[in-house]
Formats: sequence, structure tokens, C-alpha cells
Amino acid sequence: MKKPFILLIGVGSVLSCSKDENKPTNGWDWFGTHDAPVYNYVLISANQVTNKSDSNDFQIGVAAAFIDSNTNKLSGVSDLAVNQRSIVRGTDSTYNFGYNNTPYFQDGLSLFGTDVTIKIKGTTEGDTVNKTLYLPKRLVKLISDFPDVIDLSKPLNLSWVPDERNNWGKVIIQVYYYPGLSSGSDPTLPSQIAALNYTAPDLGSYTIAAKDLERFPPKAYVGISIARGEQTEAVFPVSKKRVFFFSSSSASTVPLLVSGTASSTIP
Repeated sequence: MKKPFILLIGVGSVLSCSKDENKPTNGWDWFGTHDAPVYNYVLISANQVTNKSDSNDFQIGVAAAFIDSNTNKLSGVSDLAVNQRSIVRGTDSTYNFGYNNTPYFQDGLSLFGTDVTIKIKGTTEGDTVNKTLYLPKRLVKLISDFPDVIDLSKPLNLSWVPDERNNWGKVIIQVYYYPGLSSGSDPTLPSQIAALNYTAPDLGSYTIAAKDLERFPPKAYVGISIARGEQTEAVFPVSKKRVFFFSSSSASTVPLLVSGTASSTIP
């Protein structure tokens, strides 16, 4: 079974410190999309936020770049289409399209658990790549499957919808610290705490030991994310440009308050 280029733990982790901490952290950094040697990629990403006040909080979108490694400018591509929808190139030579909060929201939801067709046209009609990329299913069926708080006195039980078409057969789980919100809750809390990272079988459930959670002190705020994805590649028939294709289906919590008593030392 081919292992996909999944999340780079420690390097490409959830970027919790660089985002607005009043919003969930859900920017999975898939291999290639932020790595200098890989300049040509298409990423289909879909994240569900487990927020009981808004069960339809999704971020679904397309991001792509086809950059010459010497000039850092668009090279060799004239058009990008996803499921026959043309994606407009931005002024920075990248392609981006968001399905959430637009008339296309239902179109975005329909991508979960389907084969997404991607067409990239080169500088000539003959230099065209057609590729199919599977976007895994939605992970969360019931919002109640995810916790409201983190209780240090007990293990953390997570549940999600498994995906039999997940070729890797695993998911990435991360529990990460919100430094800004945490210091607002208690000014004595540290400026950073290393995230907990797990790779688990995509069987629909996983338990995080209470001892693992003790690295997060009471009154801190943390987030939880689960993700799975696919990766493939293709080569343009004429220019021989190599393009990487990534899909990411993930679920993230809003910031969760830590309660209870921790006895271990914060790493």
C-alpha cells in the first residue's frame, strides 16, 4: 500500500500560533504545499469545525500553484478546472477558490467522499493533464462525538466516521495549544507547549490517555484536529512538468478549556 505524503509532524503541524485564536485552527500543512522543492501542486481541502452553535461551519476550497523554481512566477499553465469549474488565477500567480459562504456551498459539501476531477491545461492544448483525486469522507457525523472541554482526570475518547476508501488506512490526530487564549485565561501559563501528535488506524475511534493530556495545564485552551488525505502526481505530456495532487479531509474543534488537575511537568 502506497503511503501518502501526509502531515509533516513537527515541521508541517497545525499552525495554531499564527492564526486568529478566536477561530479554530484548521490549516493542515500538507507535504509539498509549503516545501520549497515542490512548486507545482493542487490541493483540495475540506475542514469541518465541530462547533455546536453552528453545525455547518466548513472551510472547503481549492489551492494550487505552478511556479518556476528560478523566477518564482507562474510557468507552463494556462488554465485550471476542478469538476469542470474554472479556477481563476490570482494576482500572485496562485489559484484559489473557496466553496464556503458562497452560492457554491452545497457543491463543496458534495465533494466529500467523491473522486474530484482536475484538468490542468499547459501552454498548448496537447500539453494537458487530467487527473482524478479522491477527497475522503467527512470525519464527523455527530457534533457530540467531539468534546466540549478537556478533563485531565479522564482519558479523551474521540469518534469519527471511518473511510473504507482511505488508501493509507490511517488518520492524523493532533491536540495543540492556544497560547494567546490561554494567557488571557491565566497569565502564568507558558507561551508555548508542544502539541500531541498521533497516527491512528482509520477505524472510527481513538483514546488519548489522561497522562498524555497532562502536558496542558488547567485553564489552558487547546484544540483537536483529525485529518486524512490522499496524494498522487502526474507529468505533463509535452513540457514534462511534474504536478503533485493532494486532498485533505479534516475536522477541528473550537478552542476547548482544560479543567482538572495536572501533576506532570510541562515539556
